[in-house]
Amino acid sequence: MNKQTIITALLALVALTGQAQKIKMNEPSFSDYLPLLNAKGYMAYSFNTKKFKGIEVEPVVMEYVKGEEPKNILDFNVTMSLDKKLVIGFRPSDCDSTANYLFHFSENRGFGGRLNLKPISAPEEPDKKWYIYESRPFELAGSFEKGKLIPLVLYGSYWYDSAAGGCRFCGDNEIKPDLSSDIVKYIPHYYVLGIKIK
Repeated sequence: MNKQTIITALLALVALTGQAQKIKMNEPSFSDYLPLLNAKGYMAYSFNTKKFKGIEVEPVVMEYVKGEEPKNILDFNVTMSLDKKLVIGFRPSDCDSTANYLFHFSENRGFGGRLNLKPISAPEEPDKKWYIYESRPFELAGSFEKGKLIPLVLYGSYWYDSAAGGCRFCGDNEIKPDLSSDIVKYIPHYYVLGIKIK
């Protein structure tokens, strides 16, 4: 191999190495915006309900406060029929002590409401209050009983952890339907959004 061939091969190798490390800008997709929306308090959970299309269900929003009996906070009865997809979502409100939720059954059918939030504080600063909530989906069972709550999403408060020296909401990524997940025993206030098959 002559000197000219070796130099040409080395230059080609250097050029290829430089190209492999080049960063290119992509056109952003909708999924690229999801972390931004989530950081601002917009969350959506989509459930495939094709196999239940046409079945009548009652939306349910249960409130759980540590040490109290759970209660259904919907003060009205509404029945909706399932379509191909059910979306349950959350969006921020104008006030830090409330959050908005939405049940979206199809293009023209859905409803929303407001969730009242409870503050948390550190024992050393009881006058300083925060409203910090997160959501988690439930594990979905293979079969469902008529008239029994099918929990779909938990919307819960952070709690103050004195050992960690701060507020947290960490643990299970999915909540067990019987609320036996470890994270649930620490959450002082939460809502369970779901449906009952009529």
